[in-house]
Amino acid sequence: MEERRPQIVDAVVPARNESPTVAAVVSACRGCRYVREVIVVDDGSSDGTAELAAAAGAKVIYREGEGSKALAMEAGVNASDADALLFADADLLGITSRHLDDICRPFMEGRATMSFGIFDYGIWNWLVLRFPPTSGERIIPRWVFEAVPPEKRQGYLIEIFINEVITEGRMPITARVMRGVTHRTKRIKFGRVEGYGRSWRMLRDLWKLWGVCRKRTYWFFLRDVTFER
Repeated sequence: MEERRPQIVDAVVPARNESPTVAAVVSACRGCRYVREVIVVDDGSSDGTAELAAAAGAKVIYREGEGSKALAMEAGVNASDADALLFADADLLGITSRHLDDICRPFMEGRATMSFGIFDYGIWNWLVLRFPPTSGERIIPRWVFEAVPPEKRQGYLIEIFINEVITEGRMPITARVMRGVTHRTKRIKFGRVEGYGRSWRMLRDLWKLWGVCRKRTYWFFLRDVTFER
């Protein structure tokens, strides 16, 4: 049997005005046993996100123009020559290196093409795990991101289209709950009124994808996913 070549993994953290949390996320990524380098993409921040990320040990690159999570992720991928990318959002609360180790392990051991973690929703975890993941915390081979067509690399919908590449290829997926991990919600970041408005628009856009992504991809997801503790 041919020996599996070790995978080089870089962490990519898209960040826009996430100064309260970005340093802790960088520290967790740097402590992940599988990560070589942490790349923070400052997506047009107006606060101290970039400076705090650099002080925490990240390589910081800057993206010009209107904020876009997908394009920030793309910039991070382009700044890396790694075989695989561990993506993490910059607004996480409670994230540790151990959480990221657990996410990476199935991929590194060859048991999954994509491995991801979800926030801890308590009694609702069993249900949330069975939805196609929109989580920003996932590891994938480089080629999976590059297989997403440029016209689909748009905003926060990028995770949906990464799912599409994986499920259409009928590749193995692992999922787990990141116990104790949450994030700074839009209500915290933008206030109650604007925060609820942004959350509603995001849910609306995700719902619209039901008419864009083929329905069978959801069936493939349920068939190919393995839940790990």
